Amino acid sequence: MPILLIAALAAEPAAATEALATAVDQAGERPLDEEIVVNGRRGFRTEAVQVGAFRNQSILDTPATIAVMPRTLLDAQGAVGLEEALRNTPGVTQQATSPITSNNFVARGVLMNARTNYRLNGALQVVNLSPIPIENKQRVELLKGVSALYYGIATPSGIVNVVAKRAGSRPVTSAYANGDAEGSYGIGVDLGRRFGTDGQFGARLNGYSGHIETPIDGVNGGRYMVSGAFDWQASERLALKLDVEHYWRDTDEPGSITLAAARLLSGVPDPHHRYAPVDAPYRTWSTNLLGRADYALATDWSLRVEGGLAASRRQRSRADFSFTSATTGPRTGAGRLSGNYTPDQSYRNEYVRGELAGTLPTFGIRHELLFGVARNRQVQRDQHQYSYTPVAQNLFEPVAIPFRSLVFAATPRLQPGSVNVDTGLYALDLAHVGERLLLIGGVRRVLYDTERDRAGFTLRAWTPTAGAVFRPSSGSSLYVTYIEGLESAGTAPAGASNEGDVLPPVTSRQTEVGARMQIAGALASVAWFHIDRGLDYLNAANLYVVDGRARHRGVEASLQGNVTPRLSVSLAGQYLDAIQRQTGVVAQNGKRVDNAPRWSGSAFAEYRPAPLPDLAVSAGAFYTGARYADALNSFRLPGYVTVSLGASYRVHLDRGGTLTLRVNGDNLADRRYWATGGANLYAGLARQVRFSAATEF
Repeated sequence: MPILLIAALAAEPAAATEALATAVDQAGERPLDEEIVVNGRRGFRTEAVQVGAFRNQSILDTPATIAVMPRTLLDAQGAVGLEEALRNTPGVTQQATSPITSNNFVARGVLMNARTNYRLNGALQVVNLSPIPIENKQRVELLKGVSALYYGIATPSGIVNVVAKRAGSRPVTSAYANGDAEGSYGIGVDLGRRFGTDGQFGARLNGYSGHIETPIDGVNGGRYMVSGAFDWQASERLALKLDVEHYWRDTDEPGSITLAAARLLSGVPDPHHRYAPVDAPYRTWSTNLLGRADYALATDWSLRVEGGLAASRRQRSRADFSFTSATTGPRTGAGRLSGNYTPDQSYRNEYVRGELAGTLPTFGIRHELLFGVARNRQVQRDQHQYSYTPVAQNLFEPVAIPFRSLVFAATPRLQPGSVNVDTGLYALDLAHVGERLLLIGGVRRVLYDTERDRAGFTLRAWTPTAGAVFRPSSGSSLYVTYIEGLESAGTAPAGASNEGDVLPPVTSRQTEVGARMQIAGALASVAWFHIDRGLDYLNAANLYVVDGRARHRGVEASLQGNVTPRLSVSLAGQYLDAIQRQTGVVAQNGKRVDNAPRWSGSAFAEYRPAPLPDLAVSAGAFYTGARYADALNSFRLPGYVTVSLGASYRVHLDRGGTLTLRVNGDNLADRRYWATGGANLYAGLARQVRFSAATEF
């Protein structure tokens, strides 16, 4: 598989396996819902990635650290959201918001921007202020590090890509129900078909609706999701795709503990406690629409055009607990809640991309060429935020405070809207020198404009990419890459004095050296990385600023797949040394970047005993090392391990159908830990037990 064939034909006839394989060879694009089958069960190994410039690329030929969580792994763990998916890749933490309401991820010590670092099908920027559902997703991918060539302005933490389920060669008719020990319940359907005389049409429909209960007292809600993924092989040359999804979620804000209050505690408070007022809302609505057309111009050249829209709205009430007295508060629990309510936050991402790709042989070297232009327009409307008069609360014995009893300020704080336009023109040359060596060279011209409250800035820059991949054998590869990029310093987070302010982009540089090797039915990877970037943090005045540089370097390793015919594993670990430099604050220079654990890792295994081939048992452990909540390293968040166990059993029904029963338990030791870093801390969730039943016909 060439390292990049971005504009390959998209859909394949699905009448038979041989026809499908032929279509894959002709189009240069493999179906991403293919699965490794071992003794009638699916394993964890994946063969291809879709994220960024590596779309439909063999993982062995991908010169970057990419973690792929396929549907089989997500099902084995009973995953219900991105948090459960990304815990399988090390170095991922959360910050500023409760995992109950939304995910604000950090990778390699760098915050993932909620409006630039999350993608649907490797393309559309989705807004992660509204939790992304995964019931209708075939896989979750995380491309770590700088990704400027293809994605333009984005933080060098990584790109999270969610890949939609699509109709394949096998018809899908599935219904399922799930729930947990807290009282949650939900039902869903998954239907997939190819039809037409030659299987030229495909449709995959998904729907889910459920009631949410959490381990936090009185924090509950509901959600639903509907989606459709449609394909049409209009002719031998033209293929069309359309994806649409809409999802809604309504939960309660549980309330955070301010960093000042957490400093006075001897440990993590009871994770069952809710501090926020009763019915303090966190509601989100999101709609994503993505269309794509692929046209084969000639044997070796093709054109891709795609565009889409991501729209999201949010209602949010914040509640932050602090002690009224630093002396008596930690002993009695007496404190107060302060916060605000934003009734309408509106975000919109408009996306369009056009690409021309083809092959050009010169003097025995085969060049895979890519020329493209992409434009992302982000719109954030003005927001009116209403603060409320602080009210009494107790950390150890929280009282129920009706949300309607709060006294809000008559005059709201205005957070001005903004419009950011990121336009990029890029070119990439992948030079295949013989069968074993690939040389990579590319550049992107960045044209970035932003407007905010009648003020803004314009930025023009070149961001180069270079690298090489060497294949010592058919089952191994070595690579080295150098990438420069521009990253948005992001938006000042909740709790900052300048909350909501958008900071200008800064430069980041990354070097990575890595190796991969097939071992039995698994793939082993190891990589060393070095990132130098502008440093953003909360300063002593509680302002979110960009000042100085940060150096993030470390080693990451993983093993994923089938180590024996009946044992599937997903193992990963990371060592990270993230240091602040040139900040202008003597006490801060040389300190570790906040919320960046030095050690982290995950281990998950599923075993299928030979005497009971329809039974699977699993176990996992997920470790996050000690990290600091603030830039001055004045408050240390202890490391922790959570342990998971699971089991599933498949019952064979009449006419070839199956019923799969599953149970999963997370944090079974009921470990107390801080789930987030930053100015506002949230306790990790207490023990959870989930169960599901899924039929497939």
